[in-house]
Amino acid sequence: MTEQEALVALNMMQGVGSMTVLRVMERFGSAAAFFDLTARELTTLQGVGSERAARIVAERGGIPYQQEIERAAGCRVTLVTLVDEDYPDLLRKISDPPPVLYVAGNPRVLKKTGCAVIGTRHATLYGKESARRFGYQLAAAGYSVISGFARGIDTEAHAGAVQAGGVTVAVLGSALDRMYPQENKQFAREIVEKGGAIITEYPFGREADRQTFPQRNRIVSGLSRGVLVIESPLKSGTLITVAQALEQGRTVMAVPGRIDSTASMGSNRLIREGARLVSSVDDVLEELQDLFADVRMRPRGGGSLQVEEQVLPHVQPGKPQMDSQAPETLLTGDERKVLVSISDEGSYADTIVRESGLEPGKVNSILVSLQIKRVIKVYPGGLFKRLK
Repeated sequence: MTEQEALVALNMMQGVGSMTVLRVMERFGSAAAFFDLTARELTTLQGVGSERAARIVAERGGIPYQQEIERAAGCRVTLVTLVDEDYPDLLRKISDPPPVLYVAGNPRVLKKTGCAVIGTRHATLYGKESARRFGYQLAAAGYSVISGFARGIDTEAHAGAVQAGGVTVAVLGSALDRMYPQENKQFAREIVEKGGAIITEYPFGREADRQTFPQRNRIVSGLSRGVLVIESPLKSGTLITVAQALEQGRTVMAVPGRIDSTASMGSNRLIREGARLVSSVDDVLEELQDLFADVRMRPRGGGSLQVEEQVLPHVQPGKPQMDSQAPETLLTGDERKVLVSISDEGSYADTIVRESGLEPGKVNSILVSLQIKRVIKVYPGGLFKRLK
């Protein structure tokens, strides 16, 4: 079994997530080693108990990975694995990169410098027009436009990029043969024909569900240099992408909306809490160019100097950087309540909900707010810690 085959097989297994794959590769040297591990050796991996290990050993020999590879080839779908040269470098560096990407279209566009444009499915006319305009202008400026292919803002951003003759990358929350939403099937073909790509981490046959969309969002932000929010309610999957973008060190921007529109309450709040206010594509281009300016020269073997990219939170010229611990006056009462619910060692979201006494949806929104204000940081596995 080759390393690529092992990654395809692992990606098809129920109960084996991307973090488990990474732990196997780090500890045992390869993904292929997974298929030679005993149940006892599997239990040494974090999160794998004896029951799960026994189930994995019983199931792993029957994974039809060869048929999956053949089916992909027959559908002209490229399977890009973690060990392949075409795997995008930015995505490889996130805490839980997908082991395999199923790519319909040109896999090389995944390495093109891109900006995510995201927002609500229930967009207003203003939001749709804004998304299409920003998609068009970003693509015309040479950036790939990355989004989640959902109705509303996502689809409009993709459409703008295609109209500009540029490239766009649509990240699905389902398998390629279970495309959602169905009405975008013809548009997906157009994206591919114009040089873009439709991608997913899910094997053939996987339907979209409530779990796949939040998982999809980490890929949207992971492929991008920055994330632009256009219309987001206070309770929205868009804010999950924002949280993941912050965890990944991406810059967050937002287009202001009407103060009386529920569709804009989340994006307006992001601006209030520190996201870059964007009113034109020039603001986005300035922000993305500032990211490229954040480089440092570091000596590598033999004393030669190489440029290493360092994506850092943006600080606007002339604007004082916020201290790691925000003054109390900058925090609301509920934000302070959530903050004190986080222990010195860090806490998970369910613990914070229990300790704060607030509703889970409100706590999730506040956790995003506190990350933007650089009061807390989320670590791999969902552990929140206060910044000191």
